[in-house]
Amino acid sequence: MRDNTRQSKCRVEHLSDDFTQIAIQGPKAVNLLQKLTNVDLSAVKFYWVTRGMVCGLHEILIARTGYTAEDGFEIYIPSDDVTSARVWNEILAAGKEYGVVPCGLGARNTLRLEGKLPLYGHEISDTINVWEAGLDRFCKMEKPEFVGRAALEKARAAGVNKTLVGLEMVDRGIARDGYKVQDEGGRDIGYVTSGSPAPFLKKNIALAYVPPEHAAIGSSVQVEIRGQGVKAQVVPTPFYKRPKKA
Repeated sequence: MRDNTRQSKCRVEHLSDDFTQIAIQGPKAVNLLQKLTNVDLSAVKFYWVTRGMVCGLHEILIARTGYTAEDGFEIYIPSDDVTSARVWNEILAAGKEYGVVPCGLGARNTLRLEGKLPLYGHEISDTINVWEAGLDRFCKMEKPEFVGRAALEKARAAGVNKTLVGLEMVDRGIARDGYKVQDEGGRDIGYVTSGSPAPFLKKNIALAYVPPEHAAIGSSVQVEIRGQGVKAQVVPTPFYKRPKKA
């Protein structure tokens, strides 16, 4: 950010340590947070932000965002221990009637996987371009010059040699990050980026990069687990799409 704003009339500061972020996620998230804020949350669109009072704190950033493939909010509050603990406890108390429970990053990770939400260092990285990751809808190439445009144009012209797909394990086994994906003959063709049992689906699922010729829905592949090829199948994604509210 600093490198790319040196010629602009602005200043970039690193303020992460000044804030605690708490994510309130799920179909009742709006009901829960509405009890603690003076902001009309129904007016906040998905992936939009606003500011308002939360738990008695003024000018708190409220974002209708999250990485669970579910509706919800993320709030940014002062990071001192007293304030963070107080807000955390007030959220748990307000959400008791909705069955709110604390959720760690490991549990969150299974939710974003079911929703096919890419994670940096897994499905996206500095060696994976937007065309391969299927994220081209976020890349507006009709815009004027921007950082990385030339590299993206070059990558698009060259075409993709790998593409992100969803896998469902056919045989018993859990595909984990970095495991090799093979064709039915045992030849290495790709790799798993994320894999886990899916709590809602009661199945073992994964995301993986494979050549386009192996990416069709229903294609049979195998994942190397402890030296053995375990059968898997390319399936549609998101694996689980949470129903929209009426």
